[in-house]
Amino acid sequence: MIDELGLKNGAIRADIAVLNGSLIGYEIKTDRDNLSRLIPQVGVYSEIFDKAYIITGKRHLNKILEKVPKWWGIYLIEQEDKGLYNFNCLRKSEVNDRKNAYSMAQLLWKEEVIKILEDYFDCEPKQSWTRDKLYTLLAEKCDINTLGNITLGILKNRQGWRINRQLPL
Repeated sequence: MIDELGLKNGAIRADIAVLNGSLIGYEIKTDRDNLSRLIPQVGVYSEIFDKAYIITGKRHLNKILEKVPKWWGIYLIEQEDKGLYNFNCLRKSEVNDRKNAYSMAQLLWKEEVIKILEDYFDCEPKQSWTRDKLYTLLAEKCDINTLGNITLGILKNRQGWRINRQLPL
């Protein structure tokens, strides 16, 4: 599980990403949030994640039902007692069939894309090539399901890319 996973080279952040056999994204919109960024977030999540969920309070529920695609899952969070919350699954996520290979490639570092192109596609990319050129080449050479599996494996095994943060108790 990764909090604040950068998507589109950090232009958008997924609140939570779960990497467990598939890429699952979670967006959280509490009653104190506004929905001004929701549409761009939905668009980017839809290009990358196998499944997506939104977690929201009652205040935004009706607008969220209008704005998120039918394949997105929806959780309603309600405070029961002080410090206790209840999560109700209103809709389970379905498998996303709208993923975009270029957007998925953007989850990878330049060195990782070069290694994939060398190892899987017998390409000889140059270090001087831009990330854009490398992402485009990888997206052209690799089908979305294979790229998803490769990317998932790399993200799960990537070392030193996140600073271990202690959450407050």
